[in-house]
Amino acid sequence: MNLQDRSQSQFRNAIADERMYLDHFELKEAPFSITPDPRFVHLTSQHRDALAHLLFGITQGGGGGFVQLTGEVGTGKTTLCRLLMAQVPENVRIALVLNPMLQPIELLRSICDELRILLPKRNASIKVLTDALTHYLLESYAAGLRVVLIVDEAQNLSFEAFEQIRMLTNLETPTQKLLQIILLGQPELRDVLARSELRQLAQRITARFHLAPLSAEDTSHYVEHRLAVAGRKRRLFTTDASRELYRRTQGFPRAINVVADRALLGAYARSLDHVDASLVRTAAAEVSGDMGTAGHRRRSIRLLSGAILVAIIGTLGFAVWQSKAPSPTAVATTPVVPQPELSMQMPTGFSDAGAAAEVLAGWWGAPGRTDITQCGNHRPDQALCAKLRLNSAMLRSLDRPVVLELRGRDRSEWLALRRLDANRAQIAGPQQLGDRFWRVVEARWLGDALLVVKPPEQYDGALLAKGAEGDVVRLIHAALAVFDGAEADDVRRFDNETAQRVHALQLHYGLGADGVVGPETLALLMALQPTGPRLSDGRDPKAFVSVPQR
Repeated sequence: MNLQDRSQSQFRNAIADERMYLDHFELKEAPFSITPDPRFVHLTSQHRDALAHLLFGITQGGGGGFVQLTGEVGTGKTTLCRLLMAQVPENVRIALVLNPMLQPIELLRSICDELRILLPKRNASIKVLTDALTHYLLESYAAGLRVVLIVDEAQNLSFEAFEQIRMLTNLETPTQKLLQIILLGQPELRDVLARSELRQLAQRITARFHLAPLSAEDTSHYVEHRLAVAGRKRRLFTTDASRELYRRTQGFPRAINVVADRALLGAYARSLDHVDASLVRTAAAEVSGDMGTAGHRRRSIRLLSGAILVAIIGTLGFAVWQSKAPSPTAVATTPVVPQPELSMQMPTGFSDAGAAAEVLAGWWGAPGRTDITQCGNHRPDQALCAKLRLNSAMLRSLDRPVVLELRGRDRSEWLALRRLDANRAQIAGPQQLGDRFWRVVEARWLGDALLVVKPPEQYDGALLAKGAEGDVVRLIHAALAVFDGAEADDVRRFDNETAQRVHALQLHYGLGADGVVGPETLALLMALQPTGPRLSDGRDPKAFVSVPQR
């Protein structure tokens, strides 16, 4: 057998062994790859908050200040950056700088290259580059485009590069900055920006967010989520193993992936159908290089020798095989769910958000069909709707049924959320209403929510701003008191203070913050009224009418 034939034979054997490994754990693909595959993203509440900050800075910030996101190595900054870039509106242009260890002129050239700006000559000066960038930003502004610069590993920027970036924020029209800048970096970035020579830049930072490691509970959910996405339907890591994994990794997602993957390989080498705490300890020690005594090392080598081979095999064969994975075989292990009536499987969602919105309108007893593309306008025969940016805490605080947009691999789906308690979500899709684990739903929800409510009888669709009077203004004041805790009053006049409070409300929920109450803001204000269906009311809808796909 020649060398080429031997290599092909080894490759075929690698694919076969990889299949055996995945079949052993009822997996369709490897669950703990350290590549940032969006399908495996598990967003905790803090990650949702961070993503919401970044999206707001891009889509509605408008001030042109800096947005700063920091976190230790492996906390998910790069993953959030990829999610951000996947969700930006079509009118946003992004320049992503991954290598910030550049001189100012090299940094400017990288930005121009990212934005595909044609330069007059190759060896352009800083002035030529700045002029070309300014011209591009002005043309983009005139065309209704927003331009965003994202600098990763920003703690490595030199003082001169920081100063050059600060100068870019001076590019502006009389009413708006032309460039939004997002700085991603390790915690050292905060120390760098605290230096006195960078105080001018630090003063322009309008939003700061720091990513902390996962909690013990989030670590367990993170592992279960990745296994579920990879096809596993039963619990694989014991409770003690999850605790040990958190203790050994301190909740850093990248470290969790590495140790969990090594623990799985150890379990496979032992022909075990679960991972216990001792396997996690062994895996963590091997990953860190601290294997203890010689006897411990020998035992670990015996236990994980097959696992090391599988790791090599997986690297060679998985990409070829993953699209043709065979059906998993049954393995008798302890189910994840303590309550058998709850399911880890996602139901089929609506392919059209409008169909899900009609379910919500029915729960409110709202009139007519709802055109969700026109939430900023209102007709008397329609319900009010609002497109919000929420995290789990905000959703629970709002306590109203909403439509959730769930991201899939190739497309989005929409589900109507009717009830929500600590662990359970009652959700509606086409011709179905059932309970699911909230964490299963939450794992695919990135914060986009649609609110549909019944309009007040007195509302005619007009914009309400300073100087407006009447019963609807009184409703606005009552709702604002619920939001900001101010003393409720019977004021029927819209004044400057009302506008400021409305602005704060809009900013909090991701609406256009102009201090004016239009149909979308009024929908949110109506949700703050005491009447209407609530997520926490503990009652099923009186009726669920299936809505056909449109």
